[in-house]
Amino acid sequence: MPLALISDDASLQIARISGEGAEWSAEIENRLDMRAEGMVFMWPSWSPLGDQIAVSASSQRRDEPKLELWRLQRDAGAAEPIFQNPRDGRQVIAAGLAHYVNWSPSDRALAVVGNVGSGLAINLVAAGRLGRPQRLVDGAPLYFAWAPDGRAIVVHRAAQLVLFDLTGGSDGPIQIQRVRPSFRSPAWSADGSAFYFARPRPGGGSIIVRARRSEVGAGGEYDELMELTGAASFVSSRSDDLLAVLTLAPDDAEGRKLTILDPGAGTQQPIVDRAITGIAWAPNGRAVFAFEPQPSSTMIALTRYDLDHNHAYVSSTRLARFQPSAEFATMLNFHDQFAHSHQIVSPCGNWITFSGLALGNGGSGRRGFGPQNGCYVVPTDGSAPPRRVSSGSISFFPPNLPEPTN
Repeated sequence: MPLALISDDASLQIARISGEGAEWSAEIENRLDMRAEGMVFMWPSWSPLGDQIAVSASSQRRDEPKLELWRLQRDAGAAEPIFQNPRDGRQVIAAGLAHYVNWSPSDRALAVVGNVGSGLAINLVAAGRLGRPQRLVDGAPLYFAWAPDGRAIVVHRAAQLVLFDLTGGSDGPIQIQRVRPSFRSPAWSADGSAFYFARPRPGGGSIIVRARRSEVGAGGEYDELMELTGAASFVSSRSDDLLAVLTLAPDDAEGRKLTILDPGAGTQQPIVDRAITGIAWAPNGRAVFAFEPQPSSTMIALTRYDLDHNHAYVSSTRLARFQPSAEFATMLNFHDQFAHSHQIVSPCGNWITFSGLALGNGGSGRRGFGPQNGCYVVPTDGSAPPRRVSSGSISFFPPNLPEPTN
């Protein structure tokens, strides 16, 4: 199972993990070496098939400053740039994050959020070559999700929710909603027939609604699914048409009241009511992983919540406690957006990865007298404590099991 990570010296590495439980090993390859390339690498992003990786590359040399997005094959071959920031847009968009990259389901294009000088913009970029990107929309904040067929994107920009139909016969973007924000990232149903967002509830709070794709722009009524006392954050399951829902705090720093919403059945299953900074689904939809800040501490607890066939809470297992790296903290702050594009749970469901400093450090390295951030994996069944794969700042699994190579 490959794991893409950024090492402590800002190189791109691929760790190939084999074994199970506590009996696993990792073979690590330097895929892009920072010193050899003369570039600092940030935030790897796997293609849907797991055979390609996009990674940000930065050079701060005075004679030739660059901020680019590179693409390379998983196992062999040179990297090539596919997107370049303009001269006045070489600033990162968050700590250690130069671009936010979301591959299209077809593998042929990427939606890239980057700094374009005047601010942030979503750019459609061809996966195969460096060319002129298509500016989709600019502004801030920006949240978006590809339709499963890759033919449309729903974008939440500030107070607007807009559907961009990317087919040739489109009449242009369709505005869905223009009211004060009451959610962050939209989400699509598994079959692509509908998408979910939230709108303000009269008297306060929000309502999660479903918009059927065939009725958008035709004056159709949206289905009201769930009421919340605050703004909404939700992540869709990859295996079922389910949403894991959090009620956001007023400052959006964390959520509470984790609930599983089944839009088809109209049922809501409460799981736990405590502070949560991020959630992720197990690939089979039978568990949700929650990252829970610890009181009076910089530590975060990683907990697995198991569900039965009716999506009701069955049991929980504590998997790890750790202090997140700056990059992993950024991912947690926008976990519902990164859920579309960056997988921390392996596609086989056996592993989950995080970055920072684990309690007990799992074989932590040290630089001088200070602790050194690492990329860890932990078995999702709780059979073993987390172990450090390598020193590093952020790591991700591919979204699907990659095809074997000879």
